[in-house]
Amino acid sequence: MRIGENIQIVSSPVFEQLSSMFVFQCHMNNSNQLSIEQQKWVEEKSRVIPQTIKDELEIFFSKESFIGLSMIRYAYENNCFESISEFIARLELEPAHTIFHHFLQTGFTPDEVEDINNLEEVSFFIKQTSLPESEKWKLTFLYVDIENTKQRFLSLLKQYFEFYFKDDLTFFMEKQREHLKLLDEKSIFLSRERIGEAFPNIPSYIIENKEIKLILSPSFFYDISSLCSENDQSYIYHFGINEYDSMTKKKMTQDDVLDAIKIVADEKRIKIIKLLNKAPRYGYELANTLGLSNSTISHHLSTLSSIGIVFSIRIENKVYYQLDKEKLQAIMEALTNSLLE
Repeated sequence: MRIGENIQIVSSPVFEQLSSMFVFQCHMNNSNQLSIEQQKWVEEKSRVIPQTIKDELEIFFSKESFIGLSMIRYAYENNCFESISEFIARLELEPAHTIFHHFLQTGFTPDEVEDINNLEEVSFFIKQTSLPESEKWKLTFLYVDIENTKQRFLSLLKQYFEFYFKDDLTFFMEKQREHLKLLDEKSIFLSRERIGEAFPNIPSYIIENKEIKLILSPSFFYDISSLCSENDQSYIYHFGINEYDSMTKKKMTQDDVLDAIKIVADEKRIKIIKLLNKAPRYGYELANTLGLSNSTISHHLSTLSSIGIVFSIRIENKVYYQLDKEKLQAIMEALTNSLLE
């Protein structure tokens, strides 16, 4: 559905399957909290999904590298996001190197690979990422065995869909439609400004620049979280169906102030705040400077963003993170006031 101000609403079974594979893998490694409905589904599937499939999910949907989730943008750009069978059929026609090129677009790399067919260049590129060493070795091996990598990924998508996802797809899509209807009734999609108010995690430069297409896509599996994918032409915001309610319930009570202080007091977050106080930095810089992995730096930035003291801005072709000094000061003042009342 396309509406005014260069906004597109996408209800995608492809996005949902990819999200479920990521969430399932994370939960198997105790990496995330799930809603009751999500947890029930994951636990039911965990009992029937064989270890071989779980191992492949770990390879392609690890929270350290996000390579499987890179297919969300691929599906959108190739207009195959409305049908899982069409999505898989399109991937089958793609050269293995094209698929792998998407795997490398994680957002935590200094540049992009210019020649994906050049082993030396790709190997050097992987070494320059802020991935853990184990993930670098994994990506290198997947590249060297690239034709087999393509077939493994396709086989995983097909088996997961056919045996574990397909029967519940109608339920997931209905959840998406219900949530879109709710947001529409609240006039959230009336303008980019209203969308920015409802989803403050979307950067202000995206909301203000109507030349950039804003694609909104709900997800049952993302619950209160979100995923974004950006290039010069478009910004995909893939958000959980409970994120809006979570945002609207937030008010700065005394407990909220104390929770914010707990967030800020983390040693690694203090280092991030000090770095951002000097100048905006992008994810790769922060990860390299602090010696942290992609998922760790992403988690800390997301947590700091959740209390409003860090926000993202676009400078040329990179997304940088910047400190909101006034918001940080307001939180500290609120703590002082609560202690001296």
